[in-house]
This record gives sequence, structure tokens and C-alpha cells, in this order.
Amino acid sequence: MDEQILRQTIANNLLYYRKKANLTQLEIAEKLNYSDKSISKWERAEGVPDVYILCQLAEFYKINVSNLISDSPKKQKPNYNRNKDIISFLSAGIVWLVAVLVFVALGLLVPTLNKTWLAYIYAIPLSSIVLFVFNRLWRRHFVCFILVSFLIWGVILSIYLSFSFENIWLIFFIGIPLQTMTILWLFLKRPIK
Repeated sequence: MDEQILRQTIANNLLYYRKKANLTQLEIAEKLNYSDKSISKWERAEGVPDVYILCQLAEFYKINVSNLISDSPKKQKPNYNRNKDIISFLSAGIVWLVAVLVFVALGLLVPTLNKTWLAYIYAIPLSSIVLFVFNRLWRRHFVCFILVSFLIWGVILSIYLSFSFENIWLIFFIGIPLQTMTILWLFLKRPIK
């Protein structure tokens, strides 16, 4: 490969990954402890960063060094999709907003009712269901395991606090086999190596 072609390839890739990360030359320079003039020089193909800097850049962008020196930048899937988490938490937030509205409405309309705070307890299993659905779609098995556990114990807690039967505490024993089955389900979902 011709030296000028290699410089231009590296320059194009450096520019591509910097813009993809929404960073300025100055911000990259600060991360690398270099001047922004050096970054500009590399991106104009007037120079090439040394191997150590290429390794630092690759690590920073979460790519391989080969992505910086190959003919076209390889479009890799991001390791972490922030939007999925935002959608999940917004959906669960709606459940908690409804719980707050129910709590306030009951407090205003029926001030003699003593158990309005149960709206928050009921929100635990409901938000677990909402979060479970999203995480199941996105194949996050361990998170689903945690959410099923919250669902089990949230439902049991809701029943325990809602009713005042004698020996209602025995309902917690139902959670033991359910939690055991959930743990076994987690191990079934793991791929065999």
C-alpha cells in the first residue's frame, strides 16, 4: 500500500470515528494528552499517529486498531444501546406515575382511607412486568431473572399487606418454590458451552 494512501485512509477513519462519537478535535486531544493541532494534522493526512496513539484511539472508540487502518471503517454494532434502557425506564416510570396519581387521588377523595400507600406496593410487581417485557424482547436473560424475582416477591408482599387474615404470613412460603423455579429457568436460558 502506498504511504499517501495509508495516511489518507487513517485520516478518513480518524475523522469518521471522531464525528461518530460527536467529539471535537480539542476533546480528542485532551483525552490523548495531545494538541488539537496534531489531531487536525492527522485528519488532514499530513501525519500519522504512532502505534501507541492508534491503540489508545481504538480503545477509546471501542474498536480494533485494524478499523483505523483499513480501507473503510467497519460499522460495528454499539455494545450498549442506551435507548433501550431509556424506553424501559420511561415505561416503568409511567407505572410509578400512575401509582402517585392513585395515591394522591385516594388521599384527596377518601381521606379516611389508611392504606393509600399500597399504591406504591402494587407498583412494584406492575413495573416488574413492564420491565420484564422489554428486557425479554431484548434478550437480557439475567435482568429478566431479577425482574421475575421482583414480580414474585412484589405480588406476595402486595397480598400480605392487602389482607389481614390470620397467618397471612404463610403466603411467603409460596415464594420459595417459585424463586427456585426462577433460578432453574435462569440456568436453562444459559447457552451450553
